[in-house]
Amino acid sequence: MRKRWTLLVTLALFPLWLTACSTEGGNNPLAAVYTGQSTHYYPAAFQPTLAAATQVLERMHCVIFKVDSAGPSARERVIHARNGQMLVDVTVIPKGPQVTAVLSRFGLLGSVQDDQRFHLLLKSALGLR
Repeated sequence: MRKRWTLLVTLALFPLWLTACSTEGGNNPLAAVYTGQSTHYYPAAFQPTLAAATQVLERMHCVIFKVDSAGPSARERVIHARNGQMLVDVTVIPKGPQVTAVLSRFGLLGSVQDDQRFHLLLKSALGLR
């Protein structure tokens, strides 16, 4: 029983160990591990950007299950969604009258491919090149 418990804990902590071991250098195979959120700034007002982000998530077949207010002034919106087994969080933050920051995270360690696709589709939905 103790060996099984040790194995389960090791397997649960293995992704964290990979993340801790990853480096910035391109020669290390562990550098392919992607963590964190991606932040992009868009020259668009907050409400249209929030609406476009919601539409893009739906277009990517994500099921939105909750939208929260966040931040010190509660002006930020966090969209919580799921794409299959992958959890998705998109945070939309007003930075000015015509500037909005969008932070995205697809999955536990982050998915570069899904993140890039989301921002490409969001840019298109906002009518930007």
